[in-house]
Amino acid sequence: MLTFSNSIDIIIPSFRLDEQYLLPLIHLPKPNGWRFNYYVVVDNPKVKPGKEILRLAEEGAIQLFINPVNLGAGESRNKGINAGNGDWMLFLDDDIVADDNLLFEYVKAIEGNRDAIGFIGLTDFPAPMNTFTRALTAAGLTTIFTIAERKEEFMWGVTANMMYSRAAMGELRFPDIYPKNGGGEDVDLPAQICLRNNARFPCVKAARVTHPWWNDGQPHYKRFERYGEGMALLLPRFKQFTWYAFPNPVEGIVLTLLSAPLFFLYLSWQKWLILLVAIPLIDIVINCIRAAGMGFKEIKVGYYMTLLRCSNEWGMFKTMMGQGKLSYFMKRINIDFTRPRHFRTNRWRIIKLVIYIILLTALIF
Repeated sequence: MLTFSNSIDIIIPSFRLDEQYLLPLIHLPKPNGWRFNYYVVVDNPKVKPGKEILRLAEEGAIQLFINPVNLGAGESRNKGINAGNGDWMLFLDDDIVADDNLLFEYVKAIEGNRDAIGFIGLTDFPAPMNTFTRALTAAGLTTIFTIAERKEEFMWGVTANMMYSRAAMGELRFPDIYPKNGGGEDVDLPAQICLRNNARFPCVKAARVTHPWWNDGQPHYKRFERYGEGMALLLPRFKQFTWYAFPNPVEGIVLTLLSAPLFFLYLSWQKWLILLVAIPLIDIVINCIRAAGMGFKEIKVGYYMTLLRCSNEWGMFKTMMGQGKLSYFMKRINIDFTRPRHFRTNRWRIIKLVIYIILLTALIF
């Protein structure tokens, strides 16, 4: 395929095709001497493009694709990859607001390192607006979006704002095994590229976009359950980076349910019930303490943190068990793709472990 070294394909998968977000991205200021090609892939066959989007498509300013059926985020991005021919590919979400200098910062990064496998931009969020968004922040669920603020390079970044080298990607594409709405595929592909090229993606924190709070900042959990499903599907594909951990609350509840016959036979159903109820309560208390240490002192923040983490853990658990992979129970993956160590601890894991040991000792004796 003929490629252009000073050409960037900008690929935007979209379900909403909302012009208030898309048009500013299409009209971003552009550096001289570079060619920019837009590929807008609509993954909603029922969508009705607005007049301005249709005009831009008719004039050739953008390439507009409307999937005849819902293919999912990964396959929609693949369609954009295959349609383009630029040496560089920039993936953007369809609901972000980009800084005016976004393309200038990426071009600057390319010109300073043309051998890079790609670049990770900064995907920022507005300041937390309520207890739920404070919980999202405290739970670390926005950390990977802002990884460019803290790292010089990393193995993967979110496709809301990330650039790939077409040469480094080669024939690799986003796998189609992950949830259609996203979760796991944006970890898998860049990790595969890094392992193949024995390199990491440099971070460009000046290439900044702002992502809105999901669901307008209102409580919701399905997204994070889906992320857990994607994480579970990564485990067998990157076995060398997996490890066994102490049970999380979801696994702890499962173990407690399985232990019910022993409790009923040798102790009592009341003690079993105490243990069952204690598992989420202990986690809520620990999360309240953790959130307070970050400056979020509302008890509700710790409550939401627990629900968010448990929704993610439930997504992992049900996916692995649904596939019959019992050996993956209590298994994790090092998401930074460093060497794993089984049953590693931190102070919070140690505190919870001590509490559980004390509780079990009190119940048994």
